[in-house]
Amino acid sequence: MKRLVETATPKDISALERHVLASRDIATQIGDPFLSYLLSMALFTIYEKKAQHENEALKSSFG
Repeated sequence: MKRLVETATPKDISALERHVLASRDIATQIGDPFLSYLLSMALFTIYEKKAQHENEALKSSFG
């Protein structure tokens, strides 16, 4: 997941986030805690990258 997120554009990351959120919701509904956990970790990676993009955008707007 980390490799996929590293090469993704901000638009791709947003789409990936929606898909992972939907998948995690399904895993939770069917009662698969391990899959839900793995998808939560994937979301964490996605949120880290989104924050990095936002920080870069802020730096470029002030710099």
